[in-house]
Amino acid sequence: MTDKYGKSPPLGGDKDWVGSLSMDRLRNGRRDRAQEILFKKYNFGAFLSLNEWNTRYISSTYTPAWTTGNSGLRYALWVKGDPWPIVFEQGEIGYHTERSSPWLPKGYVRYAITGMGWISRCMGEGAHKDATKRFVDQIYDELKRAGVQNEVLALDFNDPSIDAAFQARGVKTSSEGYMAMLESRKLKLPEEVACLRNTCVIGDSMFEALKNTARPGVGENDVLGEAFKACYSNGGEVYSGVFCTSGPYSWPNLRGTTGRTLEPNDVIYMDVYNTAWNGYKTCYYRTFSLGEPSKATRAAYQRAYDWLYGAISIIKPGVTTKEIAEKWPSGPKVWADIGVKTEDQTAGSNWAHGIGLTLYEPPLVWRACSLDYPMVIEEDMCFAIETQEGDGEGQGVRIEEVIHVTKTGVEVLSRWPVKEITVIPC
Repeated sequence: MTDKYGKSPPLGGDKDWVGSLSMDRLRNGRRDRAQEILFKKYNFGAFLSLNEWNTRYISSTYTPAWTTGNSGLRYALWVKGDPWPIVFEQGEIGYHTERSSPWLPKGYVRYAITGMGWISRCMGEGAHKDATKRFVDQIYDELKRAGVQNEVLALDFNDPSIDAAFQARGVKTSSEGYMAMLESRKLKLPEEVACLRNTCVIGDSMFEALKNTARPGVGENDVLGEAFKACYSNGGEVYSGVFCTSGPYSWPNLRGTTGRTLEPNDVIYMDVYNTAWNGYKTCYYRTFSLGEPSKATRAAYQRAYDWLYGAISIIKPGVTTKEIAEKWPSGPKVWADIGVKTEDQTAGSNWAHGIGLTLYEPPLVWRACSLDYPMVIEEDMCFAIETQEGDGEGQGVRIEEVIHVTKTGVEVLSRWPVKEITVIPC
């Protein structure tokens, strides 16, 4: 659902007179879309997810990952014909999951055989084999209950020992479940776009914190501390992300923070990547200058801006990722000063990547792959698109937007001013 301006519903307060985001539409819409792909298009008998973000997408349950997004501490099994997945929760947390998830039918929250991802290797060989057997038995009982034990069990992970254990029970597995879920998550519901928009607003608050904190003598870590505070004060969450880079580390892009003390005339940029609201991530750079930037830095920023908006200007349904990537110059031609000789060295530089519950969902736009293997842009894709450039004086700039593809073009969800470098007086 969009309004007359082509925008998805705005986030409002918890009011009966404000048409704000509906969590029921979000939950049911994601479930219905995944159900269509998994069971009708791919005709799987069941889908087993150890990936936290797929589990969240299909079940709308969430437990913060202690280790990685697919540690196996919790998992979900969706059997064809069942209205929702069964969530196998880690330890006593299942008590809270059941209490806070009334959309799941009674009995759809169970206990997990903890450690079915790589973490199970920490148990030792004997314990790992025993846990794997109990895990397979647990899943097999549900497949048999639904009469799909002879159909394909799709997985969103690849673990040879688990595959072998299922096959020993006569269950045919397929790792195509991961690709099927990427397809399910490729196009965003209006409610998902609204979540992304709200995450970008939180990113804006983090850039405001940078602007108000960065001064000569202040450290990058001080800036990050205030940015994190702004994120959590505004209802956000950081999932393993966000960095602030300055001065000599701004070119080439370190993609990290050294903690150095800021100096006059430093270029500073921050990426609020993996900042989330309701699980939906952003990846969003802005560049600042501590004092007036040099002419060379301004010129570099203008080049990066022209590359960015030259690409954005052509994006609409039906355009290919090759056409977008062709708007950017050859990496070896423009970045020889930092040793770039092939496009393989430009990963994460001038490119775009799908965004939603994770940073990397379809599509990916990058000269190293898109020129030869183009993808077609579709309505309701959402992705972050970013460019960078060096100023020839030892510093560089980085900018990025988060966009939603509409019927006729794009809606830019990120709102911090981008036309020029944000100057911080000092």
